[in-house]
Amino acid sequence: MEKDKNMEHAGMDAAVPTVKKNGNSRRESGVKEIQAIRTFLESAGIYEADALRVSIAIADGRITTDNISADDRLALNRYLNSGENNERLTAENAQEHRISRVFGLLERVADFCDKRQLVAVNKTLLSVAVNPADISRAVSSLDRRSVTGQPIQGNTVGNGANK
Repeated sequence: MEKDKNMEHAGMDAAVPTVKKNGNSRRESGVKEIQAIRTFLESAGIYEADALRVSIAIADGRITTDNISADDRLALNRYLNSGENNERLTAENAQEHRISRVFGLLERVADFCDKRQLVAVNKTLLSVAVNPADISRAVSSLDRRSVTGQPIQGNTVGNGANK
């Protein structure tokens, strides 16, 4: 009888394959993923990661031109407005700059989208880029410094107030 039990256990042991769990390979995989994410984020320009996040949400259908939140619109506008020489920004060249930034963003987001998704992203990004209210807000909110080097109002360098 005892012999039969031993044979049963031996049969059961043989029927269930032994899976060796290797924690090191999982850990290495996680480290590689973290390194890939880190490398990607380090390569992203100013405001680009947020703009990519919004663009991917557009590609997935969670955001459209009609339902974009104020925070997501702000993230896109920050990206679209960045990199321009603030002293010479006008409504005309702001739109040109913003459209140029859309195409750069589309190149980056293309790695994460299929063609259909890329069309949706393109449509929404261009509608934000050429939106007159967004352009006006961008132009009017810039820090306008005098071309002649006059200090900005409130700047009291030289009188001891900032020391």
